[in-house]
Amino acid sequence: MEDRRLNSEDMPSRRSQELLEWGAMGFTVVLAGAAAATQQAILSAIAPLPLSLAVGLNLVSRKKLDDKFQALIAQKDAQIAELVASQGQQQSELGNLILALGQVGDRLEDVQQQVMQLNQGARDLHDYTRILDTEQKQIEEVLDCLRQIEKNTQVIQVDPSHAKAYYNRGLTHQRLGDAEAAILDYSEAIRINENYAKAYHNRGVARSTLGDRKGAVEDLRTAAKLFFEKGDISSYERARDLAKRIHEVGSIEQDEKEVPLEILFS
Repeated sequence: MEDRRLNSEDMPSRRSQELLEWGAMGFTVVLAGAAAATQQAILSAIAPLPLSLAVGLNLVSRKKLDDKFQALIAQKDAQIAELVASQGQQQSELGNLILALGQVGDRLEDVQQQVMQLNQGARDLHDYTRILDTEQKQIEEVLDCLRQIEKNTQVIQVDPSHAKAYYNRGLTHQRLGDAEAAILDYSEAIRINENYAKAYHNRGVARSTLGDRKGAVEDLRTAAKLFFEKGDISSYERARDLAKRIHEVGSIEQDEKEVPLEILFS
């Protein structure tokens, strides 16, 4: 009986214990359910996080890529601007070079014109120098003729019968183109020496230049006769042919004047 009492006494405690155990089990289930519900809620809450995170990371990556792309574009724009500026400078330098070349070309044309002018000036100077040389020779020849005239005049003053001095002075007058003075001196030489063939010949030439056809032919025929008598056949033929030409033509042209025999023989 004592054992039964003990068992009866232990029953509340067992029931309490069982209740406590069931309560604990239920609380555990509730807690488990709550935990499960809480975990599901947390999972539900954090389930979009990877997608948001991925989107955020994608945005960040795109932002970085955009920044890099913009930086690259800015760099390329800077390079293009620098290239354009360099090309502009090169074009400017090229334009300056072309302008300089044009100026050089113009200067070259000026130099060529100056060279042509200098060459023309040199040719003119050469021609002028040649003219001066010719004139100088003519002046020297005139001076020589004047000295010869003076010399023969002095001889005539000393010896008025010097036929050779009259002839030489007449020859000098003829060289100077003074036919009248030459005729006077040749006539004096013939007066002194009536067989002076050269004096007849040259007086005939002088008379022809003055238009005295008849007097010229007579003097040349007389000269031809005297040359023939002396045996000077070449001078004879010369005087004869000249007399014939004057007789046919009428006079001796200035560029066809017979050269005085004294010049040929000297």
